[in-house]
Parts: sequence; structure tokens; C-alpha cells
Amino acid sequence: MASILAGLKPVIRELAAGETLFASGDATRGFFLVRRGQIRLARFSASGRETLLFVAGPGERFAEASLFVETYHCDARAVAESSVACFPKSAALALLEGDAIARLELTADLARQVMELRSALTLRDVRSARERVLGYLVARTGVDGRTIAIGGPLKDIAAMIGLAPEVLYRTLAQLESERIIRRGNGIIELT
Repeated sequence: MASILAGLKPVIRELAAGETLFASGDATRGFFLVRRGQIRLARFSASGRETLLFVAGPGERFAEASLFVETYHCDARAVAESSVACFPKSAALALLEGDAIARLELTADLARQVMELRSALTLRDVRSARERVLGYLVARTGVDGRTIAIGGPLKDIAAMIGLAPEVLYRTLAQLESERIIRRGNGIIELT
């Protein structure tokens, strides 16, 4: 994605906490990069039940697939005061049309996202809360293979792995008491 980001001039948008960036059904304008804050992507069922899709933090992109559809498929809302860079759809498509490297980078990035989503779906099939939580943590370790940065509320992690928040809290407490993990200041460390 480096070729695409370098070849486009983004439009910067500042958002207040709780402000909507786009809603499901809105015409697509482009894809985004979080500069500061967090953006929560979610879908709502007809009954109003929320399904959390992703929480994007600083340096993370989202809505790349919107380049190829007419409307957004979910809601994007600022969790906290945030700043995002919007890369306009028409300019991004024009760049992709003329740049094979940029096309390959985007294809690789979208393939990585598909693999991550498949892993997340697999986790939801795991019956044991303990194994589900450990699977999530192992999949998100940093370069050291032990540290997981927790960029937002634990209830968002619970939603992403299909657990009630209370079950996640109890499971983390149990793992901590067994000295399998250590928690502190926005991180969880596998011991």
C-alpha cells in the first residue's frame, strides 16, 4: 500500500468522539487511514444488534474494499477525538489503473485482511472461552512474540471474538492468576 499512499493526496478529517465518519448505505468516497484516535467499524441488524467488525487505530487503514463498491457496508464512528486521512476513490482507482505495483500491493493487503477475518471466524467456533482468548492473544502478538497492545476497551475484544464482556474479564483474570499472562498499561504480555 506504500505506492498508493505515496501517490495520493489525502483529505484530512477531524472527528469528535462519537462522530460518524460514514454510515452503512452512504456513497463511498474512498478509503481511510487513522492518524490519531480510533475508528470503530460496526454493522447493525434489523433488530439493532451490533456486530463489531474492526477498531482501527493510528496507522491502520480501513474501507479499502469501498473502492470497488458504490456504498459503505457498515458504520464508521470515532471512539475518541480522531483524525483520519481520506484517500479519494476516483484518484485511487486512477492510480491503480496505471500502476501494477500499487495493484499488487492492494491485492496483497486485501488478501491479508481475508486471512485475518478467516482466523477471527475460526476463533468464534472455539467453544472454550479460555482457548478463544488465548487464540486471539497469540494471533495479535507484536514482533517480540509476547506482547499484545490493547488499543481500546476490552469489551471491543469481547465483541470481536464473540464473548460476553464479563466472560472475557473473568478469563483474563484466570489467565493472569495462573501466570500465563501479565497485564498492565494497555498491554497484555504472554509469559
